[in-house]
Amino acid sequence: MRLLAASLAVAVLAGAPAAGAPKVFFPRDHYGHSAGIEWWYFTAYVRGSDGHRYSVFFTLFKRLNFLLPVSQVVNLDNGRIIKHTEKLIPGTINSKSVRFASPAASFRYAADRDTWIAAVTAPGYTLDFAAQPEKPYVLNGGGSGVIHQATSTSWYYSATRMTAGGVIRTGGKSVRFSGTAWFDHQWGNFANDPSAMHWDWFSCRFDDRTELMLYRFRDGRTNGTYVDDAGHATAVSGFEAVPGPRILKKTTRRWPIDWTLQVPTLQLNLILRAFTANQFVHGTLLPTFWEGATSASGTKTGICFVEETS
Repeated sequence: MRLLAASLAVAVLAGAPAAGAPKVFFPRDHYGHSAGIEWWYFTAYVRGSDGHRYSVFFTLFKRLNFLLPVSQVVNLDNGRIIKHTEKLIPGTINSKSVRFASPAASFRYAADRDTWIAAVTAPGYTLDFAAQPEKPYVLNGGGSGVIHQATSTSWYYSATRMTAGGVIRTGGKSVRFSGTAWFDHQWGNFANDPSAMHWDWFSCRFDDRTELMLYRFRDGRTNGTYVDDAGHATAVSGFEAVPGPRILKKTTRRWPIDWTLQVPTLQLNLILRAFTANQFVHGTLLPTFWEGATSASGTKTGICFVEETS
């Protein structure tokens, strides 16, 4: 069971379209697929009714006949992890809808409102949120949504700017929140390829209403997507990511929590600085990784999320 769950956390990638693979199409591809692994992923930067800023992370992984909803909420002002949850549950998402419900978590897509809705429940804690795109969905891989995931074909699209809102309940207290979110949906038959499991990934929402996604494998391969203020996407062919001086020492790895990003084709020079170092996702079913909200300054300003695997 643990090995099954551990294989669920795999890179989020972009690259050249794979020859002969069908292009992503909506609404069909919002739903489930017969791929070896699939996930629906959200990160949100929000402000609560208590005045605090929060990072909200939720992903539903699907593999074989199991679902793994994962959540983590972090108070970005004091660094406190409000809650981390993981629960492996028998079930699947079919090809006609996204609808899953259990005592531990629920997740659905309301097609009539183009809205994604999730809830997580654990002892003394609940998280409810909804997210709706402000821009068209972006097909990564040069506009096809079809990419190379290591040695396999993968399908990957994003909602790079969403309106997000919900409520966190913990310790007998309820905090309503609102803000913006990023959504990724990806699937393919690459879960057992070790070369696909080591990466750095960046997603940014800038104050000028443009967005950027970048990834970097440990072997040096890089790629990404840039979205202008009107929602038009352009493939990014290369970038440089240099770790900053602040390092979090956890497990057997040194985890950079600040970065400098340079994207020559876009004339972008960015400094990413984590709001708090304590955004480490210490998995019990998933492998451990760092998933953190950062500020962005330099050529553009805004909010970025950084994901680093082991």
